[in-house]
Amino acid sequence: MSPSTAVLLRELHEQSQSEVIARACAQFQGSSEEFLTLVDEYETLAPRLRGRFLETLGLSSEDFESSQGTPLSLAVSAETGRFLRNMVLSHKPARILELGSSCGVSTLYLAEALRTSGSGIVVATEVDPLKCVRLRDNIMTAGVDAYVDLREGDVFQTVTELDGTFDMVFIDVWANAYLDLFKRIEHLLRPGSIVLADNMYTAEDAVRPYKQYLDADPRFSSTTLGFESGIEFTVVVC
Repeated sequence: MSPSTAVLLRELHEQSQSEVIARACAQFQGSSEEFLTLVDEYETLAPRLRGRFLETLGLSSEDFESSQGTPLSLAVSAETGRFLRNMVLSHKPARILELGSSCGVSTLYLAEALRTSGSGIVVATEVDPLKCVRLRDNIMTAGVDAYVDLREGDVFQTVTELDGTFDMVFIDVWANAYLDLFKRIEHLLRPGSIVLADNMYTAEDAVRPYKQYLDADPRFSSTTLGFESGIEFTVVVC
């Protein structure tokens, strides 16, 4: 990874974390000292317990986003980003579909890996115009714009306009939309295609229909990777 891209990603991760903490603090019904204690507790929890922990407080990232006028970047963590990058470097996908790109942090990890490999494209999808502006700025700053095809607009409309096949898909939209959206892109997958879906722990109830659908269908081999917010790792068998 180029030093300039690494610096940009570090800044974006710090900004995203600050946004989420500030929004959560504003919604928390308690003192600042109590909030800081809860933040420390959250950091010590095993990943699969974090979603339930937030639920007990009546907090979730989706609530943070919808209750305020300014959209959060809601970036993937650095650990998840490194995982995405390594997946691209190891499998060398020619076409990647990113469903829910936000401000482009995960897009940068994917596109930077494609630049390292020497070829490929990320079809990035995002509905929020303000986020699209930030995403474009970020990929231009990182110098990976040649590896990103940004499709701005409602993701359900966007996927109806896609053709060909994708070697890798990353899903990070609203959790209750996972199953419906996945069914609309199944025809774009081939045997051997990889589908990665975030937030399997932090939005456990909302993504359960998606998980159950994959587990019940022999066309897919799927398992939940137990780190960060929970990544569902699915391979298309046939």
